[in-house]
Amino acid sequence: MKILLVCTEKLPVPFIRGGAIQTYIDEILPYLSREHKITVFSVSDPDLPDREVRDGIRYERAAGDVEEYYQAVANFVAGEMFDWVIIYNRPKYLPMVAAATPKSRFLLSMHNEMFEDGKIAPDEARHCLQRVERVVTVSEFIAHGIANLFPEYRHKLQPVYAGVNLKRFQPRWAPDAAERRAELLAAHGLKDRKVVLSVGRLSKKKGPHILISAFPEVIEQHPSAVLLLVGSKWYGKNEEDSYVLELKEQAKSLGDSVRFSGFIPPVNIPDYFLLGDIFVCASQWQEPLARVHYEGMATGLSIVTTARGGNAEVIVPDQNGLIINDYQNPHAFATQINYLLSRPDLAEEMGRRGRYLSEVYYSWSRVASDILKILADDRRSNRILLDDPKDTVLT
Repeated sequence: MKILLVCTEKLPVPFIRGGAIQTYIDEILPYLSREHKITVFSVSDPDLPDREVRDGIRYERAAGDVEEYYQAVANFVAGEMFDWVIIYNRPKYLPMVAAATPKSRFLLSMHNEMFEDGKIAPDEARHCLQRVERVVTVSEFIAHGIANLFPEYRHKLQPVYAGVNLKRFQPRWAPDAAERRAELLAAHGLKDRKVVLSVGRLSKKKGPHILISAFPEVIEQHPSAVLLLVGSKWYGKNEEDSYVLELKEQAKSLGDSVRFSGFIPPVNIPDYFLLGDIFVCASQWQEPLARVHYEGMATGLSIVTTARGGNAEVIVPDQNGLIINDYQNPHAFATQINYLLSRPDLAEEMGRRGRYLSEVYYSWSRVASDILKILADDRRSNRILLDDPKDTVLT
């Protein structure tokens, strides 16, 4: 089949600037391209040509604002027939593209709450949902949100959990990874420190200010603890806004117990996961399901996360991580962090359980396989929601 994947207008594919959707697309491409002719349409980038073929995959790139970008997509598909067009996270613009290629089948891949009021008009949403064959979502949370708004299209919704590159993100105890971890800890001056790792953009909705507020209580029990905040305000840049400056001012009194990495290129992110002893996600917003959970599990880290959006869907409480309901309370984070730092054997056991889950359920090959089954029109199951992996593992 000829398949076109249309990325959002924010960041390019390959994921040289990072980005969850860009990573998702880049990681499933090798599997999709084994048996199908694949084209990827993404935003242009100064470090990438506007047109190229790489590893047998064709890339087309265009500049412009969101309207201009999707008009470029529509112009492109008008001149070439594709069996399937996969639109990522932009239901508002799917009808425009679909009108240009009426014989193509469409799959919508949803990674955020883009069907909410203010994102898309109800009549536009229904037009989109009527046109697509299926809507895949990165979590049950996103699927439920769409179903609640447009219950008549419930039958088209299918959660497909994202994944992690199990070769890039090695477990901490694997021989090569353990050696690399020792080198990295020494290089970063973190030998004999207990590293509490958080990876994500420095934005209020990600909650780094909550973690900094929690850390005096952590240091009181664990003086060697370090909060390592990996990320910047925005992908690919180290620009600082008022919030980032406030974070750094907030952390001053804690000295080197709070560290900011700044932007880290995607290729180097696995090294930073190896630095961690435990992983914390402090999301304050209704997050669809942050990719960093999969990466933390693959590295063999115990997880502390918030019961916000879909994040808790990949956590089996007391098995591979802990869930915080009182997500705005720094004390709640300090309590759980101290609990795990005081029980390294338990934290290790949770990390091993997380690695097991990632190998069984969250590989990119599994993600690609789920997508290919849909494209092959496999309708053996009409369930709206997939089995909960937590229940499956524990039975």
